[in-house]
Amino acid sequence: MGILSELRVGDKLEIQIRENYGDNQYTIVSQVMDIKDGSVFIINPIKQGTSYPLHVGQRLKIIFYREEKGIFRFVAEVKHKVNNDLTIYEIIPVGEPEKIQRRYFYRLDIVRKVIMKLWDEDVAIEGVTKDISGGGIKVSSSTAISVGSKVECTIFLKDNDSIEVSGEVIRCYKDPGLKEFQIGISFFGIKEGVRSKIIAFIFENQRLLRKKGLI
Repeated sequence: MGILSELRVGDKLEIQIRENYGDNQYTIVSQVMDIKDGSVFIINPIKQGTSYPLHVGQRLKIIFYREEKGIFRFVAEVKHKVNNDLTIYEIIPVGEPEKIQRRYFYRLDIVRKVIMKLWDEDVAIEGVTKDISGGGIKVSSSTAISVGSKVECTIFLKDNDSIEVSGEVIRCYKDPGLKEFQIGISFFGIKEGVRSKIIAFIFENQRLLRKKGLI
């Protein structure tokens, strides 16, 4: 699998970096603007809604997705910074990509209706998402769900567009400020097509927020 032949203009990227040579690892997001002469050109990355500068010589771990193929990661080095109206970085892939399996993905803060049905009870619990990723969701609900419970989640990405995923409650606590329960759910057995739909939803909302100048 050749990186340059696999990547496409417009692809969304996650970039894993470490700051100050410490153990803290961060995820920033970017997009492929061009591919030529053995290099990949990406837009100025974003971290928590703010532009994140890279420096020449910096090594990056870059993650991209291919529906039906899975998730891949490769190492790249920043070769050059292009200063135009939109800051662009030229990066050079180092080595071949590796296929990875990850539980957690970039999270998007967004409110969407969700219905959770307990596996062992004929009970439906309503809530709203606080954030969503390809690996799970955080939900705010007036009803608590015990840690370890298995649930079937119907998430309404749009008014007439929903997905169904199985998950396990990994945390549940009451927020004293909101007076509601905050429920962390980790997906399992999720089909790659459904995961890809979630990831596409996340990046599309990021694009719209960026266009409005909100990130």
